[in-house]
Amino acid sequence: MIEKILGKDLALYIKGQRFLIAVAIILTALAAIFTVIPVYLLQPFIDEGMKSASDPVAWKIPWLSVHPPLSFERTERVLVTGISPNRLLMLLTGVAFLSVLFKSITIYFSELSAAAFSNRAIRRLRIELAEKFISLPLTFYHKRKSGELIARATADLTVMQGFISLILIGLVQQPLTAAVFLFYLLLMNYKLTVLTIVITPFIIGLIRLFGRKVKKHSVRVQDAIAEVTSSYQEIILLLKVIKGFCRGTYEAERFGKLADILYKKVMHWNRWQLGIGPMMDVSVFLILPAVLLIGKVYFHHSLGEIIAILYAFARAYSPVKNLARLNNNLKTLQGATKRVFEIMHTMPEIQDTTGAREMPRLKHAIEFSHVYFGYDSAKPVLRDISFAGNAGEMLAFVGSTGAGKSTLLDLIPRFYDVDSGSIRIDGMDIRGATLDSLRGQIAIVSQESLLFHDTIANNINYNGGHYTQEDIERATKIAHAHDFITALPGGYDTIVGDRGTLLSGGQRQRIAIARAIMKNPAILILDEPASALDPESELRIQEAIERLCGRMTIFIISHRLGAIRRADRIFVLENGIIVESGAHEKLITEKGRYRDLYDIQFRP
Repeated sequence: MIEKILGKDLALYIKGQRFLIAVAIILTALAAIFTVIPVYLLQPFIDEGMKSASDPVAWKIPWLSVHPPLSFERTERVLVTGISPNRLLMLLTGVAFLSVLFKSITIYFSELSAAAFSNRAIRRLRIELAEKFISLPLTFYHKRKSGELIARATADLTVMQGFISLILIGLVQQPLTAAVFLFYLLLMNYKLTVLTIVITPFIIGLIRLFGRKVKKHSVRVQDAIAEVTSSYQEIILLLKVIKGFCRGTYEAERFGKLADILYKKVMHWNRWQLGIGPMMDVSVFLILPAVLLIGKVYFHHSLGEIIAILYAFARAYSPVKNLARLNNNLKTLQGATKRVFEIMHTMPEIQDTTGAREMPRLKHAIEFSHVYFGYDSAKPVLRDISFAGNAGEMLAFVGSTGAGKSTLLDLIPRFYDVDSGSIRIDGMDIRGATLDSLRGQIAIVSQESLLFHDTIANNINYNGGHYTQEDIERATKIAHAHDFITALPGGYDTIVGDRGTLLSGGQRQRIAIARAIMKNPAILILDEPASALDPESELRIQEAIERLCGRMTIFIISHRLGAIRRADRIFVLENGIIVESGAHEKLITEKGRYRDLYDIQFRP
């Protein structure tokens, strides 16, 4: 049943909360029963309790007598007799108070249980969505705005969290409430009740029409929210660029257009979401005068009976109206669920293959054999790349911007898979190894070293090992970071800020190197580690790298050729092809592309 209502994807997360769902449904059913009690009090309250005489009165309620084999007869059951009108009023008031009290208690615990199972389900989904984001390959993010993905993980999940319990409990509460009042109406006057139900097909048609429109517009609203969220993120991340180019007014106007689009789509959604109520009100309450006339003139009901019937009609209609709104909410929920599970159903292109084995730590060599790769298979970025590096060597890669250097190194930890050819570590194809065992022996320091909003110590010990403070300080000394860290007021407990913005570029880079050292990798990948730093910071980082030579296999990309002079071998890439390779002195004497790059940098 839950699968039919919410869909099988979302139902998987709800079914784990069966006990809480059962508690919420049972309490909701009890609340519906307590809700109908006041209608049984109205007729005796008006017709008997308001009598001015002191003659004894009785409290009678409509009843249904069953006669075998299958015949029914409307009768009355006397609950209290021989009581004065004033005492009857006191009794009815007390019963009304108790019914409201018990209804309030059951509704409170019902809604609390509903909130619990809804939030538990979304908590699990939120965690698994974060795990999915982590597991998806980098290619997944190349074609999508990060702001849109954040919107799906926040705004869409918020919609789901708010509507799951509302819909599941509402689909029990509203029909049951309508049923108990409808039962009372049939007891009071089944002919009059049947006459008023003829409008039902029209109401169902309205619900379907508005439901389709709400679903269509809710998806558009969520898409517009994603665009606005993405724009917010771009403004925050690129604020320095915006200010530097004096484009604040332009960006504000661009954001204003997105906000206007969102406003218009929200208003379109609201027209259909809010329109169902007034349409149903007009349709239903057109028949109320007819109920009054027919009840009084044709069926000769007393004033108390007519008021009780009208109250019951209103209370029976209210759940029908709420069901229409629930239908709209369900369509909105379906739209949000679709957007979230589009991500959840995305299969990672790069994952452990069947029969993947643990890869031993690099001991001998890493080999590229006729590797071809392209982000678009029709446009290769790397072509026929073949070379080998021994354990403990430093291999450097240089070349023009866009030659494919960073892409080549991204293939080693399998951020991308080769289109053809192979990469082998000690003879084992990396595609046959588990990702954890492969990446567990690789550390990366990128051109833009991003740090977490945490302490320096926790950033350095990001590998999660149980290291002592002495271990952390040993790594920072190798990375030439210990002195500046201890000079900070908070030392190793200093919070570095969002992405490490409270530190300088050189400080961030040295902490990133220390973080890599703490991992004790067999392979260290350095992608332009000193590209935008001042000469002193560059020198410190170069010294740190030289200290690591021989301890691990180092792959380094650098446009600053002075930083790679001591590399065991240097590979020159142009247009995705290795055009030269060798030690620094050998490449200088060959007077090829490397010599051209060297002369450009060091020409007097």
